[in-house]
Amino acid sequence: MYLVAVNLENPKEMAVAQAITGRPLRIGRKPESLEDEPVDLLRVTWDDRHVSRNHCEAVRDESDHLAIRRLPALTGRNTPNPLHSNIAPKDRHPLVEPIELRLGESFVFGGGGHTAVYWLKSLGDLEAELERYHQERDREKEAYEDAPANATRQDYDEVEQLDEYSLRLQLKLLQRELPQQVLSGWTDEEDLFTRAAVFLENALPGQKGVTAVFIAVEKTDEGAEFEILNPDPFARADFRPSRTLVNRINLAKPNPADIRIWASKDNNRVFSAESLGEKIDWVMIIPVARLDESAAIYRDAQRRPVFLYVETRQASDTAAAAFVPFIRLIGSLVASLLSARADQKMQDQMAAYFSPGLRKILRVRDQSELDPAMVDCTVLFADRRGHSRHLELAKSDEEILERLDENQKVVGLITEEIFRSRGVVTDFAGDGALGLWGWPDFGDENKDHALLAVEAAEAIIRRLSNRVQFEEEQNRHMAAVRIGISTGRIAVGKTGPSQQWHISVFGSVANLGARLERIAKEFRVPVLLSDETYRRIKDTGSRRFRQLCLIRPAGFAESYPIHELVLPREMGGSGVSDDDARTYERALNQFNHEEWDDAIDLLDTLTEDDPAAAWLKGRALWFKKNPPPPGWAGEIQSLTK
Repeated sequence: MYLVAVNLENPKEMAVAQAITGRPLRIGRKPESLEDEPVDLLRVTWDDRHVSRNHCEAVRDESDHLAIRRLPALTGRNTPNPLHSNIAPKDRHPLVEPIELRLGESFVFGGGGHTAVYWLKSLGDLEAELERYHQERDREKEAYEDAPANATRQDYDEVEQLDEYSLRLQLKLLQRELPQQVLSGWTDEEDLFTRAAVFLENALPGQKGVTAVFIAVEKTDEGAEFEILNPDPFARADFRPSRTLVNRINLAKPNPADIRIWASKDNNRVFSAESLGEKIDWVMIIPVARLDESAAIYRDAQRRPVFLYVETRQASDTAAAAFVPFIRLIGSLVASLLSARADQKMQDQMAAYFSPGLRKILRVRDQSELDPAMVDCTVLFADRRGHSRHLELAKSDEEILERLDENQKVVGLITEEIFRSRGVVTDFAGDGALGLWGWPDFGDENKDHALLAVEAAEAIIRRLSNRVQFEEEQNRHMAAVRIGISTGRIAVGKTGPSQQWHISVFGSVANLGARLERIAKEFRVPVLLSDETYRRIKDTGSRRFRQLCLIRPAGFAESYPIHELVLPREMGGSGVSDDDARTYERALNQFNHEEWDDAIDLLDTLTEDDPAAAWLKGRALWFKKNPPPPGWAGEIQSLTK
C-alpha cells in the first residue's frame, strides 16, 4: 500500500511512502518528528503555498483505511489549509474531519492547491487516477464554451502603444537572438516550431514562466480538436491548451488577422486553467500567417490551419499587451519560412512533372487546379524496346552501368519532347515515361491535346531514329521505343501526402494506353493509337494511318479498334504505302466477315516485311482451323499485359 503525494501541474514531481498499520505518517513541506518518535514522514518538495510545513497526519488501520487529520498550527503560524476533494477546482469542497480514506481515494491541500495525495494499492494505479482528474478538468472547461467571449477587439498593429523599454528589448531579440535561435539551421516543420516556441518562452515577460506551442486545429463532430506540433522541452507536464478558446476559432473561414486574447481577471467565466488558478494573466491564440493582406493561414501536411498558442503567468497586463505584436511577428516569420520552403519544394516536385512554361503558369494559379478531377485527356505511354534484355546480356558491372546511362539519356529525350509539346510527365518507369495532355485544364488551349500527344510521339521516334537497329529475327529495322496513345475522360490529379505527392492517372482510358504500348510489340510497329485518338486527329496534317484490327486487350471486357501511325522504315515503322494500307484494310474487312481465304489472299499481296500483315495472316489461319463462336464481330483477344 502506498501513499503518494503528486504535483498536479507536473506529475513527474512526487513523493511516495508506505503506510504501516498503526504507525503515523506525517505529511507536509518540512514535516517534523521528535527524537525516537515512531512516525514516518512524507515531504512535499515542490512549491505549493497551500501546503504547510506540518500539514496533516495519516494512520492506517486493520481494514487498510487511512484516518486523516490536520495537525495543530505551529507557534506563530496559521492553521493548515483544509483538505479538499480531489476534483476540478471549480467543484472542490472541504472534507469534513476526521477523514476516512479508502484505497483509490485522494484529496488535495486547499481549494486552489495543486498537490494531491493518493492512497493506492499499487503505484501503477497512479496514471489512471491522474488521467481521470485531467478529464474532469477538461469537462469543466468545456462547460463554459457557450458563455459569451467578452473579448475586446483591439488593433495590436499599433506599435506606438509599446513603451520604450519593450521596443528596445524586442529589437535586441530580433537582431541578436532570433537569427541564431530560429531562422537558421532548422531542418523541418517540427524543428522550426520547437525553436520558435523556445525562443518565445525565453523572450516573453512572466515571473512564473511562459508556455508557447504551435497547434493544428480541425473541426470534428465533438467540436474543435487540436494537435500540438512542437515537443516543448520546457512545457509543464500537465499543460493543455484551452478547448474553450480553441472552440472560438471560426474554422469554416479562418481569418489570418483574428487574434484572440483572454485575460483571466476579466474572463473567468470564459476561460479557466485550474492547475494554475489565477497565475495565468494572458492566454492568446494567433494564426500562423504572413502579415501581407492576401496571406492565408499556414496549413500542415493534413491541411489543418496552424495557430500559435501562448500562456503567460504573473506578467503585468501592460507587459503582455506590449508583446502581442512581437508574438504576431514571430508567427508571421514562421509562416513565411514554411511557405517559402513549401513553395520551393513544390517547384522542385513540379520540375519532375511539368515543363518550365507550365511551371511558370502554375506558379501564379491556384494549386487546387492540381487536385484530382475527371478530365478529357490524352495519355502517352512510351517504353524503350529491349532494355531489360540488354541488361540481362551485360557481362560486367561496367557494361550494366553504361547501359543504364544510355537508358537515362533515352528517357531524358522522351521527357524533353513531352515537355516541348506542353505535356505533363506523370510517371517514370525504369525504361520509359507516361505523358499526359489536357491537364491541368486551362480552357481552349487544351482542346487539341490528342494532336499534341501524336506530335510528341512523332518527335520522339524521329529523335531516336539514330538508335534504330536491324534485327535478324524480325528481318527488319526496329525502333528504339514503343508508344501507345489513348484519349478520353480519365481521373487525374495530385495524390499522396503534400511532402511526397505525385501525379496519378486512373481509369480505362489510361489502362488502354498502357496496353496499346504493349500490343505494339505484337505488331512490331512504333506507335499505336486508340480509335478515339485517331478520330480526333485523322483530318489534321498529312499523317497516314491504318486500322490494324478490333482487339480486346488483356483484362478488358470490351474490344477496341486500334490504329497504326504509319512511319518510315528507316525510323522503325512499317513504311507501308497508301495502296498497301488500303489493301490491308480490305483484308481486315474480309477477316471480320470470316472470309478467311479472301483475307489471306489479299494479305499475301503485301510485302513480306510488313509485320502487321504477317500478324493478321497468322490470326486468319488460326481462325480458319478454329472458327470463332456465333455473333463474333472480328475482335481478337490479346494476352499481352
